[in-house]
Amino acid sequence: MNKSVIAILVLLGLATSPLLAQKKLKSGTKLEKAPTYKSIEDANLAKKKVYKLNLDGQKLNSIPEDIRKYKNLQELYLRNNNIAFLPDWLFELTNLQILMLGENNIQAIQPEIRKLQHLVVLDVFDNKLSALPGGIGQCKKLTKIDANWNKIATLTDSITSLKNLEYIYLERNEITTIPENIGNLTKLKEIKLRENKLTSLPASLGELKLITELNIEKNQLTELPAEISNLNSLKTLKINNNQLKALPDLSKLLKLEKLDASNNKITAVKGNAINIAALKQLDLSINHISALSFNTDQLTNLEQLELELNKISNPTALYSITSLKVLNLGRNNITKITDEIGQLTKLETLIMNSNKIYSVSKQIGKLNKLVFLDLSNNQIQLLQREIGGMSSLIDLHLEKNRFSSFQKKNVKKYVPATTKVYF
Repeated sequence: MNKSVIAILVLLGLATSPLLAQKKLKSGTKLEKAPTYKSIEDANLAKKKVYKLNLDGQKLNSIPEDIRKYKNLQELYLRNNNIAFLPDWLFELTNLQILMLGENNIQAIQPEIRKLQHLVVLDVFDNKLSALPGGIGQCKKLTKIDANWNKIATLTDSITSLKNLEYIYLERNEITTIPENIGNLTKLKEIKLRENKLTSLPASLGELKLITELNIEKNQLTELPAEISNLNSLKTLKINNNQLKALPDLSKLLKLEKLDASNNKITAVKGNAINIAALKQLDLSINHISALSFNTDQLTNLEQLELELNKISNPTALYSITSLKVLNLGRNNITKITDEIGQLTKLETLIMNSNKIYSVSKQIGKLNKLVFLDLSNNQIQLLQREIGGMSSLIDLHLEKNRFSSFQKKNVKKYVPATTKVYF
């Protein structure tokens, strides 16, 4: 057989191969204008023109084999079905850019997923996956993976090859460790790791400079790497419900607005650890904090401070945070409300129930924006007439104190007529 005949046969073979049978990808407005088919019957009438197929919520037990004929398919939606198995031919649809498989019963994804070189979004939310396939690291165009609510115990190192990844969601899994080189994902904007079994975080996490939100609540972390302070785009940090005993210095997180470190074992917060000008909400409730030894001079925008259920006896240092609108010091060991309380003129909610308070400064009357005041379950016998200065007060809780009948009448006389007083 001469060379020219061989060349013709090769060309014929290539022309009929499944790869060349697929057209170039539609993009932008052309893809947006392409119709979304919602049944196999309709799609079978236009196999070569099926770019988008949505079979969400159709009680499918398996992926219809007819789909393998739609060689130009770019978006496939199969969410909220009963699919347990992915057929091998699915990974021959190499034009796929969006693959939505959430809310099924899928237990594994074949390594052949590596063939989906155009894949941008992968949704496997709420399945039964125990791992992500190693081949996923070859899907170089992936920008988003949603694997929340699975049974993933170990993260494949190959995900750190996904240099275009911007979002990865891994909440409510069983993950114990994060790959050491997670910092390679320099385009990552959001990573969700809440409700796993993490005991530590790699130092390279600090390389994720674009992350604006980090949620690692409800794990088993005993400490945070110091490098977390390098996440200079971070606006929200949720580290609550762990086993943390201390906070690292977070003062370099200049954009941080929300910090939730509640329900840990923190005994002290020191120095400039949380002295951040951008901070608006800070939750340190349900810890073991006894002394307030952290600096507050930069907390000029802090509006909400939660310190309930600690061991604080002297909160006076907090009264210099004059931007506060909500202050919760309930269930501590406080015995006095001192004169400095009068500095909190923007305060709208003050909660100091279940302490040991027996003395309340008349300066509390300067809180003329206060709407809600809870001093219940203390040892208070007397409130002075200056409490009438709280002209915005709607609810005043004084249950389980030591007021006489005479003092109860006085309190009702002192406060605005619109205030509801509870004894």
